[in-house]
Amino acid sequence: MGAFDGLHRGHQALIERARTHAERVALVTFDPHPTAVLAPERMPPMLHASVQRERVAADLGVENLVLLPFDRDMSRMAAEDFVREFFTEGLAPAAIVVGADFRFGARRAGTASSLQAQVAQHGVVTDIVELISADAGKKVSSSDIRRALHNGNVAAAGEWLGRWHAVAGTVEHGAKRGRELGFPTANLAPVDGVAGGMVPPKGIYASVFTVWSPQSPDYGACWPAVTSVGHNPTFTEAGAPLKVETHVLDRQLGERLYGLDVEVAFVKRLRDEQKFDGAEALVAQMHRDADEARLALTPDALAHTLTPPTRTSS
Repeated sequence: MGAFDGLHRGHQALIERARTHAERVALVTFDPHPTAVLAPERMPPMLHASVQRERVAADLGVENLVLLPFDRDMSRMAAEDFVREFFTEGLAPAAIVVGADFRFGARRAGTASSLQAQVAQHGVVTDIVELISADAGKKVSSSDIRRALHNGNVAAAGEWLGRWHAVAGTVEHGAKRGRELGFPTANLAPVDGVAGGMVPPKGIYASVFTVWSPQSPDYGACWPAVTSVGHNPTFTEAGAPLKVETHVLDRQLGERLYGLDVEVAFVKRLRDEQKFDGAEALVAQMHRDADEARLALTPDALAHTLTPPTRTSS
């Protein structure tokens, strides 16, 4: 039980602990995030889109993702009423696993210890997991991961997440300028027109491009790539919209990616976005970017990427 933004290593420790209590694990979280309702002006970018939360949870072996519809009425519920409605009289779990800093109920009055005391009266075990440390003994937190991504440190974000940070979307048609330059790109449109995960800052990245559309013959493909996040200043005027454009290395994919659901995972920041004098200088730099990306995208790096489940034959 928790907010679970990013499903990072700290969250994964809760899931692993839950599995020691029972074979079936449910992840209980809120939709939307409480901050989006109570203080939308302070709402940070979410690390991943809802569809990514479902994918990561399934990959971690979670059988059920329970989304509690958070609104102002729920925010005013006393901690004791919250536990009774959603747990002792609702989900009726064998055990509840929370982090040591868990808070819930009106004015965050409920604590892990008070939860433990209340559900114990109904024979439910509460397992309180101590915080998982990152660098310098600090707990792994979604806030620190967002900060790392904001600074372009995708390697640190990947370490704390236990997988490369990725953004999700569908491949849409672009200006096709990359094709003319010999570097065709897949242009990412956000999931359902909303944010498909937190996008790192402008720059060029070694990345992994993964196909998630079950209907595609490329379903499950996980290809080394180079991704540009930015405005393409060599060819566009200031104020152009931010784009996420990915060139898959050493493959001729033609038109077959359009309309597919994909994820782009960020492995290493290669350089800042630059404006070049013309196409020739840009292409020369793109070749250097591709060479550097190939060195970074080792088999171990590819294995650190979330991939779709293997197809099962009916």
